[in-house]
Amino acid sequence: MHLLLKPGSVYKDKSDLYQHNNVSKSKLNAGYVFETNNNERRNFPNNLSIETVTNFKHFKKFYNFPFQLYEDDPFWVPPFWYEFKDFFKKKNPFWMHSECKLFIARKNNKVAGRIAAIIDYKFLETVDEKIGYFGFFECNEDFKCAETLLQSAQDWLVSKEMTVMRGPIDGRIDIGCGFLHTGFNSPPSLLSSYSPPYYISFAEKFDMKKARDQLLYYIDLTKPIPTKLKERAQQCSASGIKIRPFNRLHTQKELKWWVDLFLQTFADHWGYVPVSADEVKSRFGVKQLRWFVDSKLFLIAEFKGSPVAYIWSTPDYNQIFQKMNGRLGPYQLLQFLYMKNRINKGKLPLIGIKKEFRNQNIGSYLNYETLVEMKKRGYNGAEVGWIDEGNAAARTTIDITGAKLYKKFRVFDKKE
Repeated sequence: MHLLLKPGSVYKDKSDLYQHNNVSKSKLNAGYVFETNNNERRNFPNNLSIETVTNFKHFKKFYNFPFQLYEDDPFWVPPFWYEFKDFFKKKNPFWMHSECKLFIARKNNKVAGRIAAIIDYKFLETVDEKIGYFGFFECNEDFKCAETLLQSAQDWLVSKEMTVMRGPIDGRIDIGCGFLHTGFNSPPSLLSSYSPPYYISFAEKFDMKKARDQLLYYIDLTKPIPTKLKERAQQCSASGIKIRPFNRLHTQKELKWWVDLFLQTFADHWGYVPVSADEVKSRFGVKQLRWFVDSKLFLIAEFKGSPVAYIWSTPDYNQIFQKMNGRLGPYQLLQFLYMKNRINKGKLPLIGIKKEFRNQNIGSYLNYETLVEMKKRGYNGAEVGWIDEGNAAARTTIDITGAKLYKKFRVFDKKE
């Protein structure tokens, strides 16, 4: 838990966080946000107990539980341990304006579930309600266990003066957002979450109400690219818009404009939190961009030599990551290099266009060039999204590609 933020307080200035109790910045950056001496364990009926995560040993149990839960599930993709633990390090810029508490459920003294309660004070500056999140939720098919976890998270949020519990959101919507509502018969693509069907019933039984649906689309690349999409791309090209690939040799120069454009283009999106450029650079593996970006799938649209839009697409690396079992060492690196050319599906997760250049077919132009490249590689399909259900403009652009609604993720709210 981040101890420097008082319940209900609003983060205003980064320097304020280092003045509490004369704690130095270097000490704040050491360790993990869940570390505390206040170990708690509460017993409940049905041989259930809830304990808070207060040390690294507990945290590894928190991380490892899904490996037990999904042991026989052919679709689950294990998260990388180094990414998972790094998110909870105090040095992560996210925790400069957020705090959390992690819980583990035990039944008959065996781990049976987990949940995180999270408050993002920067997000609270953008909304009229005091909304906290629950996330990183995993549980056996046992509603009593799930109910106890959800209630524990809500009780902690209420103690921090939150009036609404929203989730699942794993801290930020780009990490994991929503329970899978439809589309259970395939593995999650890169940057998509996964959950079993019974999680939806857990939320409904806990009297949670739909807050938002997030939509994932699928494009069948064994079919021709729609003529309408090609025509719009040609019209856009004729208007003076030029498309070029991301320049890996000048990554830092590219990032200077890309981070600003990213913050601009997502400012109106549901769940968006206005953060610093440094925090954006800590996401999506941005710092490692030069080494793993596929420049032929990260395309930039320019007008008179200036970037006005981009599309960040990738091969669906989850086809490889699923086999790595959460590990990333020399063997896994060789495995990645050996298998990357066998990927047969793409992912289109991010597209952004400056406001003054919208409704000029630039999105269609970027999508067209991306799909042409994916077809050249022999991909049989591509996933797009997720897209917020309220984003009518994005959904219209996607429809032109011939994409079909493929999966739906649901975010829930529970009021105090």
